[in-house]
Formats: sequence, C-alpha cells, structure tokens
Amino acid sequence: MILTLLATLTVAGPAQDTIVFQQGVSYTIEARLDEQAQMLRGRARLHYTNNAAVPLDTLWFHQHLNAFRPNSAWAMRELEYGQRRFQDLGPAEHAFERFSSVEIDGRAVTPVYPGAPDSTVVAIPLAGSLTPGASVTVTMDWSARPSTLPRRQGRAGRHYDFAQWYPRIAVYETGGWQTQPLLPQGEFYGEFGTYDVTLEIADDQVIGATGVAISGNPGWQPAPGTAEPLVMSDFYAGTAPQPLGFLTGPVAPGRRRVHWRAEDVHHFAWSADPSFILESGQTPRLGNGGGSIAVHVLYRPADQDWAGGVALNRSIAALDWLQRLFGPYPWPQLTNLRRIESGGTEFPMMMMNGSPSEGLIVHEMAHQYLHGILANNEWRDGWLDEGFTDFVTNWYHEDQGRADVWAAGMESVRGLERRALTYPIARPGADFPDPAIYSAMTYRKTGLIFRMLRDLVGEPAMREILRAYYAQNRMQHVDEADLRRAVNQVTGENYDWFFQQWFHTTDTLDYAVGGAHLQQMADGRWLTRVDVLRLGQAWMPVRVQVGDQVRTLSSRDRRQTLEVITRSRPAEAVIDPDEVLIDLDISNNRVRL
Repeated sequence: MILTLLATLTVAGPAQDTIVFQQGVSYTIEARLDEQAQMLRGRARLHYTNNAAVPLDTLWFHQHLNAFRPNSAWAMRELEYGQRRFQDLGPAEHAFERFSSVEIDGRAVTPVYPGAPDSTVVAIPLAGSLTPGASVTVTMDWSARPSTLPRRQGRAGRHYDFAQWYPRIAVYETGGWQTQPLLPQGEFYGEFGTYDVTLEIADDQVIGATGVAISGNPGWQPAPGTAEPLVMSDFYAGTAPQPLGFLTGPVAPGRRRVHWRAEDVHHFAWSADPSFILESGQTPRLGNGGGSIAVHVLYRPADQDWAGGVALNRSIAALDWLQRLFGPYPWPQLTNLRRIESGGTEFPMMMMNGSPSEGLIVHEMAHQYLHGILANNEWRDGWLDEGFTDFVTNWYHEDQGRADVWAAGMESVRGLERRALTYPIARPGADFPDPAIYSAMTYRKTGLIFRMLRDLVGEPAMREILRAYYAQNRMQHVDEADLRRAVNQVTGENYDWFFQQWFHTTDTLDYAVGGAHLQQMADGRWLTRVDVLRLGQAWMPVRVQVGDQVRTLSSRDRRQTLEVITRSRPAEAVIDPDEVLIDLDISNNRVRL
C-alpha cells in the first residue's frame, strides 16, 4: 500500500531552512453525465485540514473549465497573440463550471470571483479562522461542460475529455495561496489527497480514469485476442462509497454507476467514449513493494495505429525504463487513452494522448514522475517538469539507440540566442512574451541544460541524483531547491552556480579557439598548444580534443592555454567535440592543424 503523505509536517534539517507541510485533502464526488444536455452535474464534499502554521480565513478553488470561454483570462491572453479561438465561441460551444450551492460545515456561503470576468479562481470565505490543525467540510453542487473546441479538455459527439471538471482546491504553501488563473502558458498545481468518485453514465459508455474502479463496470471490452484487464479493484481494500445524497435510488434503465478511488494524487481526470476499445497488460513494480502495475490503453476503432499492442507495448516499455531511472511506480495502474485533440496531457495514473507516438508516450509517461509524483508548481516552475521531461524523453531515445536526438533542439535554441530572444527560464510561464518563446525556454533549452548537467557530473551520478530526488520527495510538492539539494548531496559538491547561471540569467556561453601551435618534438611525438577563449558571459568546464587526446579546462579565465602531446600528428583541435554545451557560435570551436 502507498505511504500516505496527505499531511506531512517536516522540521527542517541542515540542508533545509523552511518548514515543509502539505494540507490535508479528501474529496468525495458524485456526478452524473447528461449527454442530451451535454452537461455534467455533481456534488462534491471536500474535507480540508489546515496543516500550516497560520490560520486561514478563506479557501480558494480553481474552476479551470471556465478558462475555455469568452472573456476569460485565457481568452484575453490569446487575443494579445492575435487568436480568437475561445473568445468567439458561442453559448452552446464554450465550456463552463458553475456553482449552484456551496456550504461550509452546513452553512450556505456565496462564492467570490475577484478576477471577474475571469472565473477560473474563486474564493470561499470562512465564517471564522481555520486554525492550525483544524478541519472544515465544504459541500458543493455544480454543473460543468467541456468546450467543443478541445484544449486540455473537450467534447466531440459522445466523446468527453474531462481533464478538468470539478472545483479543485488551490494549493496553500509557505508562500501563501497559489491562485493563478489558467493561461495558455503554464499548467497546474494541486494538493495531494484522496479521491472517492462515483460517476453515473449511459450504459454503453466506456470510461478511462485516474484511480481504480472499486465497483461497477467501466465498460471495458478487450480487443479480440487480447488479455483481460487487471482491474486492481482490491488495491484500496475496504473503501465503500460514502453517499452524498446526489446519486440516490436505483439506477435508471440505460444507465450505470462506477465507483472509483485514488489515493496520494493531486487530481482526478477521466474520459468517456462508447467506442473505446481496450488493450491491457501488466508489468512488475520494482523495489520492495513488489506486485504488478496494470497498464490500460483505450482507443477508438479508427485509431488502428494504436492497435495490436503498439501503444500498450510502448507504454509498458516507457514505464519499466522510468522505474529503473527514478524508482518504483507507486500507484496501482496507468491508463493511456486517445483524446480528441493532438498532443498530450498528463494526470496522476493517466495520460490523454492524441497519438501513439513513442516520443509522446514517453514524454507523458515521464510526467507520472515529474509532476505526478514529484509535484512542482507548473505555472511557476514549468521547466522543472516540462524541461526535465524533455531531457528524460531524449535520454530514453538515446538508450534505444536513436541518433542525433539533441540536434534539432540545439539548433533551435542557438538560433534564438543568436537573435537575443532568450529569457531567464526560472520564471512564471505567463511572464514569457509568447507561447513559442515559452516552449523554447521551458522545454527545449531546459532539456539541453539537464543534458549538460548529466555530462558534467557523469551518467552514473546523474542516475543516483534522480533516484535521490525521487526518494526524498515522492508524493510531495517540489521546487528548484529540492533538486539542487539532491545534486549537491549526491556529488558532494556545490552546483548552485550551475542552477543560478542557467536558470536565472540570460548569460550566453561561447568558447572559441584563439590559436593553435603545432610542433614536432625530438622523440617524434607532437606538442600542440591551444589557446581557448571564453567570449560569452557564462562559463562551463570545457573539453578540448587534440587528435585522440581529450582534456578538460575548468577555469573561469577569459584565456586558457592547453598543451597536449600526441604520438601522431593531430589533424585538428576541437572545443566540445560531442557538442553538449549550449555554445552560441560553434563555427569558432575547431581549427585545422
């Protein structure tokens, strides 16, 4: 069983100078999907415990579906880019999430929308202070509808991607409430908790979701000739539904109810499509916990590129590789399903993907660790999961023998730096000037930076760093300090300079061969003197290859001279022969001798 970390309170040790806590969160949800009305109606009961050291007078929630409608902060930001996708959606097309009632410990309260007309962030005032250690129960009735224009959610015909769908409690941490509105640049942040969810749907619908189906039939029909699914319904033993009085009485003809449960997750997402076909498998859980992990793939009849084990085998291979890289996968199952739009989005125990591409599957699977288990604030520190995942995905491709996995990203980033279109990476996603720059900095450049770190510390140490980062922080909120701590602890050196230089400045790196002199010695060997110039503001230990000899220069000096003796006459001297460094201009990195 998973170690529950819903309310950890850790006093800082020598390497940690702040108190780390996580609020206690437990959701019980009952919801009914009315396909004729194209709407979901539900009731949620949130039990919330304040584990902070200060009292709270307000609870803040996200209603993320309200981003996908006219006049939202998302739509207004897209107008700045010349896009009117959500601003022009009509009343029957746009998404919404609306309260019909809210009660706190049985007392009716009125939600407040301080960012109106944006309604993605809502405040629920408390009658008095919620003191440290105290709890409160919030009961919410609401209705929700995805938009016909899919973006991290959506509906098309009878297919529904409920990536966002319920009032989601915001994170309260040492820096206060994290109440950023949902914008095109930057994603999500949630409190770890327990989700007990009962969904009522049409009898022919097929569901894929976070968690496991404790009771009821999710509608899974295995593809002909494929294995029966490992449902894992006993993983959370002894967890009966806790009725809320919303789904009452017997189920109507043509309907059915499915009871799901997930623990130690910061979100619950689900999709439904009556045409979904199931392929299932399982893979061993590494480590002392043992047992099996169920892996499910759901796709539509037209998605034949998913069929025949293609998506399933890629999902299992990626999960096995990531377990070896980070550590045991802690949850009972992983679902990879076909969503409406292209691309992919990650959720705990679940991926909504637009294709069975190996790269997409590995990227979204890596998010199970980088954001799912190690939960950074994606709005504030998107690089810590997106860029890290970009690096891990390319590492996977390297291990599979694919060549030149870094070349395209390197050329793209160098091009931006040559045009001075670079920004400090460690900043909120909304602070980048446009989505293209956000993507380049947060994904591609960060992935290349982590590649430089791996090269700097060595691959064995990098593997140990990832295992330490995982072991020290699993099922917790993480930030840059946690990763720095793992790097420094494993290596026994202080790499704070590396993080400061590469994530907090726009300093560029540019090394050049300033000159080279070749001389044959009396014994027939060759002496080569190479002047290496540091032309950029940034610095890195830099390798220089002369013939078959490689040396490393570790000085911050603007000019360094290297002497290399070789048995045969070398043809050239080359700086950074493996092209690992994000070097602004590689045309001056080599000289013929």
